[in-house]
Parts: sequence; C-alpha cells; structure tokens
Amino acid sequence: MGIDTGRTWKRFRWLGLLVILLALILSRSELSSLEPTTRTETDLVQWEVATFEADITIPLGHPCMGGGVADAKEIVDPLWAKGFVLRPAGVRQKDDERLASVPAGKSAYFPLVVVALDWCQCNNDSYDRWREALAEAAGTTRERVFLATVHQHDAPICDLRAQQLLDQAGKKGWHCDPQFHETAVQRTVRALRTALDKPKRITHIGLGQAKVERIASNRRVVSADGRISWSRGSRSGDIFNAPEGEIDPWLKTISFWDGDTPILAWSCYAVHPMSYYGQGQVSADFPGLARARRQRDDPRVFQMYFTGCAGDVTAGKYNTGTPENRPQLAERLYQAMLAAWKNTQRFPLQSADFRSAPLYLPPRDEGKFTVAQMRRILADEKATRWQRISAAMGLSWRERVAAGRPIDVPCLDFNRGQALFLVLPAEAFVGYQLAAQKLRPDSFVMAVGFGDGAPGYIPTDRCWKEGYNDDYCWVAPMTDAILLDVLRQVLNVPESDASKVPPPLLAEKTAWNARIPLIRREVIYQELSPTFQWFHPRAAAIPPTGDSPHPTVILTLQKHLVASDYYSGLYVMRSEDLGRTWQGPKPVPELDWIRQPDGTVLAMCDVTPGYHPLTGKVIALGCSVYYDSQGRQLQDRPRCSQVAYAVYDPKTDRWARWQILELPPLEKFQFLARNGCGQWVVENDGSLLVPIYFAPRANMPFAVTVLRCRFDGQKLIYREHGDELFLNEVRGLSEPSLIQCGGMYYLTIRHDRRGYVTRSKDGLHWEPLRPWTFDDGSELGSYNTQQHWVCHEGELYLIYTRRGAQNDHIPRHRAPLWIARVDRDKLQVLRSTEQVVLPERGAMMGNFGAAPVTSREWWITVGENLLPQRTANRTKPDPRGADGSVLLGRLTWPKSER
Repeated sequence: MGIDTGRTWKRFRWLGLLVILLALILSRSELSSLEPTTRTETDLVQWEVATFEADITIPLGHPCMGGGVADAKEIVDPLWAKGFVLRPAGVRQKDDERLASVPAGKSAYFPLVVVALDWCQCNNDSYDRWREALAEAAGTTRERVFLATVHQHDAPICDLRAQQLLDQAGKKGWHCDPQFHETAVQRTVRALRTALDKPKRITHIGLGQAKVERIASNRRVVSADGRISWSRGSRSGDIFNAPEGEIDPWLKTISFWDGDTPILAWSCYAVHPMSYYGQGQVSADFPGLARARRQRDDPRVFQMYFTGCAGDVTAGKYNTGTPENRPQLAERLYQAMLAAWKNTQRFPLQSADFRSAPLYLPPRDEGKFTVAQMRRILADEKATRWQRISAAMGLSWRERVAAGRPIDVPCLDFNRGQALFLVLPAEAFVGYQLAAQKLRPDSFVMAVGFGDGAPGYIPTDRCWKEGYNDDYCWVAPMTDAILLDVLRQVLNVPESDASKVPPPLLAEKTAWNARIPLIRREVIYQELSPTFQWFHPRAAAIPPTGDSPHPTVILTLQKHLVASDYYSGLYVMRSEDLGRTWQGPKPVPELDWIRQPDGTVLAMCDVTPGYHPLTGKVIALGCSVYYDSQGRQLQDRPRCSQVAYAVYDPKTDRWARWQILELPPLEKFQFLARNGCGQWVVENDGSLLVPIYFAPRANMPFAVTVLRCRFDGQKLIYREHGDELFLNEVRGLSEPSLIQCGGMYYLTIRHDRRGYVTRSKDGLHWEPLRPWTFDDGSELGSYNTQQHWVCHEGELYLIYTRRGAQNDHIPRHRAPLWIARVDRDKLQVLRSTEQVVLPERGAMMGNFGAAPVTSREWWITVGENLLPQRTANRTKPDPRGADGSVLLGRLTWPKSER
C-alpha cells in the first residue's frame, strides 16, 4: 500500500514548476513559515544545515537489547549517532535577539535537530535526556529534537528509571549502564557543537523513493488450519509459505542540496533491522552496512538511516538468521537506497514548518501488567533476568503514565505539505505508517518509528481483535483512535478528512470510538498576577442561530484573590468559533460584589452556567457568601450561604442581577444550603434538578439532596426536594454533581476521605451511597475535592483527580485531571479506560468544570491554582510549567451510527 508513484510524481513535477515560477517572481531567497497559512517573523530566510556523528558503541560486557539477550562480547562494527541541525542562516545561539522576544519553541528561528541512534531503544527519562542535551547544545527546545533509534538488537535499550528500580532490587547494570549512557550523550553533544561551527547552505530539498525487493514481511501469518499468529520473527524463515502480508514496500529518501551539490540524505524503510543477533556480537546490522556503502559512494553526502513503523514487520520470510543472510539483506537495502537517490527530484526549499502533538497512551492493566504484579515479579528472585527487567520497564512506563507525561509526536513540514517527516513512538505497527500516508495522499510522507520506546509494541485494533497478545507491550488494547487523532494534528489534516484513513483502521474501530473520547489540550487564556488567579472557569453552549454553524460558548470565571476562597465578581469570556478565538475576560457589572450597610460584601462564587432550552436563557448557578474587609468568609448570620443564580438573555446580551433561591423555612436550610460547583440537569418539561449540600448550623456535617425547581425565564422557584443523604464523618458530604445518562440519574459527591456515588430512577430518590472504586475493587483515590460527569450516547464517564499519580507534591493530589468510563451497573471506574485530560504542571486543578458544547464534544475547563507555598512568587511560572493558564481539555467522539 505505497504511494501511487506515477500520480504522485506528476503532481511533484507540476508543483516544482509552480515553485520555480514563484521563486522567479520573488527574485530572492525563499520564504520560511511556522504555520502553513502564515508567514514567520522574517521576510526572507536562507537555510543552513550542520551534520554531526558520534561513536556510541557500547563497551564489552554491556547488556544488549536491555538485558534480553547475551551481553556484548565482540564489537563487529561500531554503533553511531548520526544527525543534523537545520536552522535559518545566521542564527548562532539560543539568546539571539530574534529568539529573545518570543516564547520558547514558538519561533521559526529555533533550530530543528534530527538524529538517528544505532541503539535498540531509548525509553522515558533516557529519551528526554538525549533530547534535552541536544536541544541545549543546538539552542532550541526538546520538542524540536526528532530522535529515533534504528532498533538493532545487538545494541542497548536504555530506560534509566527501570535501571534505578533494578538497582533497588540489587541488580545493578542488569539493564543498562547509566554512566555510559551519559558518556554517549556527551559525545554526541560535543559532535553537534563542533558541527555548528561549519554549517552548509541549503537551497533545495530532494525527494526520492524506490521499491525494496525481498526484505520485509509481516509477523502475521495464517496457518493451513486458518489460525492467525504473529510467529514470523526476524529469522524465522518462510513459514507456511505465507505471503509478505501488510508492509510498506517503499524506501523513501529526503535530501538537502546547495544548488546542484548534495549535502545530506536520510532514508527510511519499515523493517526490523536484524539478520542475526543475540550472541553478544555488537553491530549496526544490515542497515548499517548499506548506509556505510552509500556513504562511500559519495563522501560529500552525509548519509543517515531510520527504521519506519516496523513493530510487526521483520525480514523473517527472507531470512533464516544465518550470518550469510546479513550481506544479502544489506545488498537489497543498498540497491533500494541507490534507486531512491537516482529517482530523487529537487525542489526549492521554501519553508520548514514545525508541529507537535502530545500522545497519551493508556497503560495495559491486566494480569501480569498490573502495578502490583510487576512489583511482585521485580522482587521475585526466582523470576528470570528478562522477566524482572521487563517488570522494571513496565513500572517505569506506569510511573510516567501516572504522572500525566505524554509522548511528543513531532512533524517537520517542508514546503507546506510537499514533504512531511514525523517520528512515532516505540514499535508502532506499520498500519499507522500507512494511515499517515493515506491522510496526506498528495504529500511525500516519511513516518519514522522507534521514537520514545517506552510503550513497547503498539498494535493496531485489528491485531488485538485477532488475538495479538505479546508480552513486550505496555499499552492498553484498541488505541487506533488515539493515534489517528494525533496523526491528524501533526499532519495538519482536518477531522472531516478522517475518511482518508484506510481500512481496517477506520472500519474496525467504530464501536470502540463511540466509547473512548479523543482529547486535545488547549490554553484559553493566560495571566500571572501577584494579586489573583483565574478560577472556576465553566462553559455553557448556546445553540447556533442564523447562519452561524457553531454554538456561542459563554465561559464564566472569577478571580481568586489573596485570601482562601475569596472571589471577585463574575467575569465572562465568549467564543463564536468553538474556542478558536475568545473575547474577554470581561467583568459583568450586574454580577459584581454587593456592598452591605455593615461594611461587609455579599458575593457569589462556585458558579456553573447552563443553557435552558425552553426559554433560550442561560442560568448561572452558584452560591452566596459574605466577606469581611480582609476577605474572610463570614458565618455569623442566618442563611449565610445559599443557592444563588443569575440569568443571561442571549437576545439582548444582558445579565440580570443575582437572585437567591427561596427555600422552605426549614431549620435544615437556615444556615447553609448551597449549590457549589455542581453540575445540574434540565428535564424535558424545563424543570431543573439542582444538587445542593446543607447544614442547619456551623460545625455540623453537611448532607446532600436534590432540589426540583421551576424556571419561568426570569425566576427560579423551588417545588420539592428528594432524599437527604448523610454521612456522619468529618465534614460530611459536599459539592454534589448530577447528570442524567441512559435514562438514569447519577450523583457523585465530595467527601474529605473519599468520593461517593449513587444513582436514581427519578433524580430524587437514591440508592445507598457507595465509595468510588476501580473495577478491580481498589479505591479510586479521589478525596476532598470535586468529581464531575460526562455522558455521550449513553456512555457514562467520570472526571476526577486521585492519589497515586506521582503527585504527592500537589495538595490533596488535585492534579492531573483524569477521565475514565464508568460501569453503570456496578458504579465502578473502568481502570483500563483511564486517560489524562489535563496533565499536572505544578498547580492544583480541583475546581474544574465539565460541559457539553456540541453533540460530539465536551469541554473540561480549569484554572491553574498555583501552589500555596508559591503565593509570594505568583508572577513566575512553576518549574513544571504552570503559568496561570485557563486550560481546556476538549473531548470529542467521532460520528457513530447511533
């Protein structure tokens, strides 16, 4: 399933003529851009490249393949780090004045680093250490370092955290040598720094490809009795006389030129790069031999090689693992590299655009892949060396997932889509490489595999459904939708073009897509102030009217002032284009503080807005509080905190002033009876179901109930309330959040020690409370903060924070924000569906909102609450990244049949 060569090259020829005409019109050097549709801060840019290489051969005795095969006994040929730095000519260092005035990584002036390592894998902290060191040396950011391993097996896997865990178990050096790891990094850094002193001008980009004969075959084979297996390894030979299966037969080469002089070429082909291995004979194997031969062909041209997405592609059909096969495979690969070079066509280098998207892959969490089982295996002296190393690598991955650290997927876009170069993680299956090509069928797409190696194999959904179950895989099944969404982002493909994705990736994932949301993370607004933080951002969508295709989104938010729970009047932001652009935040005079005769202030806080379909109004529900002159909340008067609401009329664009909901004169409601931060429900007849918590006096535990109210377009009127839920522990129950989903009502409730959940058929009468747990019976770990709901097509989800995410430094573990599907029968969170909505960046995220915006999209919104110990230094971002942003986690579901 390669590119239609004739059709693609005809397009390239026409595009080349158009680019040449454009160059003649401009009569000077080509333009560079950061985004495909905008010009950069420069008018005219010339490009230069600096190539570098360093010997990163492991010493004798070092583990090969992370300790999974024999340690190094012999150096057959060296292992290399080979790379280049691409930058606009004249940019010499990161503090260049053109870089000083722009945010890190946002300028086209920041260099780009591309590097291939003759190692098996770099995982987690190892991968980031390489990127950070190379970025610092090149004067750029780590996101702009395109790092991948070639994946030879008689070479190291380095997972620094896994080795730390093995050290703690008394197995020093079993997996890798951190000291040598740093030595290799520093060798490469020195080579890069030296190369920067001798850059070469580039004016053109070359694109070439050729079909590879008799190397690649898919692991998947079907036996005579119809059984499917993935038994065709790198040296298995031609078992069952099976066909090659799903492969990408094309080797692709991208090159840089100075006029007619070639400077650099990097090639990519999707196949596991092993002929024979496992006996301690360190080698770059047949890709290294082919690359070295191409280098000898023309020493002027710096040669690099990458392995494509080859998790399920090996040389097995054409290789039996004998030493004689290595030069044969090298010859075939060399011939393809030579043919791709001869087929190369050159085009003026007009632009080099950078994009990146975070990839959050859920962890595998069953059987031996649970954290508890991996810890047991790691500590088991009877387990094999590889079993214990695998457990350590799995735990390293789980720690990373729990901390909410995504994998960066970078893409380099040449000439606004003419050629695209991207790096996917680990052992992604070839189906994802083919999908990337289908998403941009008119582009030259080079998809590299074996970026961050931490996830292990990343199978397509079809493979999981057919029974794939290899142990070297730490990601949950069925991740097509997540990978395809990231591909769409970095390849700059509109979501509406999803039909370009080939089957089976599209055809066989529909049922799963209807249940697992895709997540995109954005910044709505950012401001650091020593006197306040933006807090409680929550959205309400007003259906479109007239010619507008999008709803109007109203986002209410408040300033959290210097005292605890001390809030300003209400502010509003507004978007007419689904959050692409925003107006505000603007104060609403009608919703400001209300000064009292005794010098105190009546304010409203913890606001959740929502749309009321029958009246066409927006209702903002919250609670009233009294403040003294120092911002302290006052509880010295009856009804000191009650349900408050305000009404917005979209037709007049006016807010009515705050009103207090009149409740029955019952003792239970006379001290405190409030809706604070909770989701509420509009019933079909226009009635509101409003969850509240209440107490008759101070120092008494809160109880929870749900009010049914009528709304006439201006006034909210109490009609009745339901069961009163009470737990006589510490402060009781508070901040309930309500949703209707699949014909039932669900209530999640805050408690100081753990969250609680219950359900109802009518929204008023409730089953006994249950503590929130995962489906394995363990506690969810969400406590002393809110949880909120999401419902899509009858599937129920919970948004929450919890312990156990390497977040002990966050008070009450209020970050990151998680989402997981809820088993509606058992009222348990399905651990295997857990994803990070918004990662932890050194700030609390406990006061967030969740709201539907379209039939396929929900928004999770939160303001970053910088940690209390940083109150005096709120004008500087937290080292982990928190910078006073109002964040949006955009949840979307593809269209389904329902």
